[in-house]
Formats: sequence, C-alpha cells, structure tokens
Amino acid sequence: MKTMELVPGGAQAETTQTLKNLQELLEAAGTTMQSVVLCSVSLANISDFADVNKAYKEFWPNSPPARVAVQAGALAGKASVEIQCNAAAQGAARSDVKVPGFPDPAARGFPLSLAVKTKNMVYISGMQGMDKSGKLVKGGIVAEVGQAMANLAPILSIAGSDYKHLVSCSISLTDINMYDEMNKRYTQYMKSINVTSLPTRVAVQVGALAGKGCFEIQCTASTKDTPDPEAVQVPGWPTGGPFASAVKAGGIAYVSGNQGRDMNTSHLVDGGAGPETTKSLSNIQETLNAAGSGLEDVVACEVSLQSLDDFKAVNKAYTEFWTHDPPSRVAVQVGALPGKASVEIRCAAGLAPKSAETVVI
Repeated sequence: MKTMELVPGGAQAETTQTLKNLQELLEAAGTTMQSVVLCSVSLANISDFADVNKAYKEFWPNSPPARVAVQAGALAGKASVEIQCNAAAQGAARSDVKVPGFPDPAARGFPLSLAVKTKNMVYISGMQGMDKSGKLVKGGIVAEVGQAMANLAPILSIAGSDYKHLVSCSISLTDINMYDEMNKRYTQYMKSINVTSLPTRVAVQVGALAGKGCFEIQCTASTKDTPDPEAVQVPGWPTGGPFASAVKAGGIAYVSGNQGRDMNTSHLVDGGAGPETTKSLSNIQETLNAAGSGLEDVVACEVSLQSLDDFKAVNKAYTEFWTHDPPSRVAVQVGALPGKASVEIRCAAGLAPKSAETVVI
C-alpha cells in the first residue's frame, strides 16, 4: 500500500499481501481478523484457486469466515486476486454454524465455514447444487438452483433464521443465457415455501465457478429473534420481480443491484457506462430515500462492469455522487450482465443518519 504496486509471485503472494492489508485495515477500524464474518474472493483465473486457498488458510487456521469465490471476467490493475470482507465489531458475538450430516468445508481443505452467525445476522457461504455427499445434482440449471436453495434450509434453521429472514443474495451464473430459467426456478422455490417478500439480489455471469456447477448463491439473513425484514417499495416503480428493491433489517438498508434503466420504461439510458452509472446511482438514491436512508449513509458498494475499459467512465460518474468520504467498494469485470447493461451497482446503507464512518490508516 506504500507503492500501490502488485507484489511479485502471483496469486499466492498476492493473497498473502491482500490479507495483510486487510488485517491492518481492521486494526485501524478497531476490530480483528477473528471478527471477519464473510469474504468475497474474485480470481482472475480459477486455476489459481488452490494457491489462493493455501495462503488464505494461514490467516484463519481455525473458525474461518463464510466465503464465496469465483473467477471474475477481469480485475483492475492486472491483479490475480481481490478480496472484500465484512467484519463484526471487536468483542461482538461470532460463532460458526455447523450442520449435522453436512461436510465440514474446512476439514476437506477449504478454508471457510458453512455460515457464520453474529448477534442478529447470519452470513452463509456460497452454495452450489450439491447434495450432502458433495456431488453435483444432475439436470442442469433448474436442478442446481433447487438443490442449492434447499441446502440453505438446515443452515438457516440451526442459525436461528429461516427463508423469510433472507435479506440479500448474490447469484453467480456460468452463462447469462440461463438467467430466465434460473429466475423461474428461484421464484417457484420461494413461492413453494411461502416466501412472499423476496430478498434483495444481484445476479451476474462469472468467468467460472469452483467445481463443475453452473449456479452458486451466497445469502445473508437476519435472525428470527429480531424484527422481520421490511421490504421497500419505491413509489411508481414496477413490482413483481424476483427480488425486492431494498430490504431493511438490522439497522441496514440492503439495496438490490441497479442498472442504468429508466424505471418507468425499464429501458437502458443511452450513452454507455458513464450515463448508465449516473442513472444507476440515481435509482439507488431514490431507493434509499424510500427506505429512510440516503447516499450519505452508504457503507459499501459493489460495482459489476461488462468491461474494465469502462472503469474510468464509471469512476467519473460515480465520484459525482460522493465528492468526499465515499463508501467502501469492490469493482470487477464480470462475464456478462442481464439485459446487456454496461454496469450494475448494489449498495448497503445505514438507516441512522451519519452512520457511515471512513477509516483512515
């Protein structure tokens, strides 16, 4: 971080340096690596997965956080790996969630927990369509979605939560052409278990998944001993999609991925990534206003780009919304976005005014 140059040695060395940076950042924020609850790992090449895991497990030899790891389309600055994490405050309750009959990922050489629970939230690792034996179910995207969604049930139950308390999900597809089939099966499954208020969501095509699956879902939920999540409907916006515009839970407003679309017509604005970013963030601003929050309370954003060639145009538009003290952020090139968009952005914001705090090292 002193020279802003990548360390030599490839994915394993970069993972070690990335997590050292994270450790220093967490200390500046008043917490520790042992308080990390969820990490999202983006790889330039899934073939580096074993090397990344080798370095990663050195930082969490016991009780690793929940995790999702995928191959991105590309990372900024020619990096091999990028890692984004969430951590609880120092001293906050944190425990692993173990499911009888489910394999323990850490015991099988994967440095992650099935899920991690804090006082009122549950962070679940990426789930693919695998049965209890670890074998991928047959039947393609429809079968994999059904199995992955079913895998969530015992995890949520043991953690003191359920499907109705899901607040946010991230979906990774190996082919965006599966998007409509995925949506249909996802919606059918939620209806079959009587979930009427769907969580927020982002869904993108990735470069590759670990294993041979075509679908992976990572979810966050609140616990049943807290108030039920509250879906946010923006006045005048269409309803009936497979996700909520935003969900309020645990003092946070979780906003679904937004593209640069006119919400009256669902058409993308003209002009490419720059204008799409402006419209996307305008949509997020409107959503947060409906949730009782605002851009000044945003704590984290996730930016998915169709092409890193648009990175400068996106940053130029993005900066107009946060001229100082911007939120934390991850930005990667994905394989593809639904609807031929150039950019998609989702955010999380505090519900109390001035809840966001910039950490300076």
